[in-house]
Amino acid sequence: MNTMDRTTGFDNLTQAFTYLEGFTNFEKLPPRSVREFKLQRMENLLKRFGNPHQGIPLVHIAGSKGKGSTASFLASILEEAGYKTGLYTSPHVSSYKERITRAGHQFDDQVYISSISRIRNIISRLQKSDLEGNWETTTFELLTLLAFLIFQDQEMTFGVIETGIGGRLDATNVILPTAAILTPVELEHMDILGDTLEKIATEKAGIIKERVPVFSSNQNDPVLRVFRESAARRSAPFSTLTDQVEDLKAEGNSEGTDVSITWNDGFRIDARLSLLGDFQAENAALAATCARHLFSPGMNGKKTASVIRKGLLKATIPGRMEIARQGPAVVLDGAHTPVSIRRLVRAFTDVFPGKRILIFGSVIGKDAEGMAAVLGPRFDHVIISTPGTFRKSDAEAVHRHFLGFNGTSELVRAPEAALQRAITLSGGSIPILVTGSFYMIGDIRKLLIPGD
Repeated sequence: MNTMDRTTGFDNLTQAFTYLEGFTNFEKLPPRSVREFKLQRMENLLKRFGNPHQGIPLVHIAGSKGKGSTASFLASILEEAGYKTGLYTSPHVSSYKERITRAGHQFDDQVYISSISRIRNIISRLQKSDLEGNWETTTFELLTLLAFLIFQDQEMTFGVIETGIGGRLDATNVILPTAAILTPVELEHMDILGDTLEKIATEKAGIIKERVPVFSSNQNDPVLRVFRESAARRSAPFSTLTDQVEDLKAEGNSEGTDVSITWNDGFRIDARLSLLGDFQAENAALAATCARHLFSPGMNGKKTASVIRKGLLKATIPGRMEIARQGPAVVLDGAHTPVSIRRLVRAFTDVFPGKRILIFGSVIGKDAEGMAAVLGPRFDHVIISTPGTFRKSDAEAVHRHFLGFNGTSELVRAPEAALQRAITLSGGSIPILVTGSFYMIGDIRKLLIPGD
């Protein structure tokens, strides 16, 4: 275990992560174009820390939706198989610790503080010109570095890495993975990644490496063409779920999702997911397909089935169809595009077919009107609130959008007051959905699960 540069210099975890937030933060102030990302800067940064990303086998995951769930499923399966599995995802709901875990389980605070201290000790001696392009390093680059340092220090034996934005120039794309996963692609971050599915898919396909197997969700035809062509140019074996899975069934309820997966070779598992939503079945099947490839040929079918089944059940991820309270049920989900909202509403109404209450908050730059068109007609009462202060928002404008689709919509700016209003309206029985932004659900989650 590396013991150099262990002078903490931070009194607590908040202080340590605040230091990282002091750098260029594209999550708070989005970049103007993909050109602002610099892989060479990340590579130079990692070299100064001994290239900690090169020590263990990794799986790299890109896509527009389902990345976090797929990553969590795979990490949980690998952990169940006996690997000490590091998991790096984003964004977080309540704490940066959620991003860097051992298969979803957070490390002790001192683990994060120690590695951030090491980062500061070295970064403080660098000039901007020391990192490619005379650009100051970014918060996300430092979080990515932090993940690799922690995985190295905590002696992880496998890692699952989710991209941030895009793929080709994402800070995580310095790795040479053992396998790559591509989840469904939709129109997102168009001001950064491009204004067509093909352009966005090209950015996502940037994680495909020479001869590294690629496992893809089923995709729209334009996206699939880009992926297949990119894989062919790199001689990378490529398959979709349809290529691998013969039959996939899912049935959700208020406690989870039951799935049945049958592969083309006849292998089958029946499993329970702790995550709500029948759409999680595809994410689970994709993770399990990749896991089967990663497992040694010597692992027999019975053991493989048991490992996958237990791993899928244990996988959890904050803010993805998460039941944060019962009586009334309060479900938190960070969906923030019309397409992901549509899937969420379908899953939520399947599980809760009666009356429903919505708490919604969205930051500026998201398609609030498009989400209102999907959500407004499906809820008996809508409460618009403010999704924190990390990113700019306009709750009044969002409220106006929702009034066009649901006349019951009301504006309650403070999240705590919005939650109390929803609970009062529920009468203790009507389920409540909180969505529209990870910042929105983060504020509500702190009220429901303090100290988590």
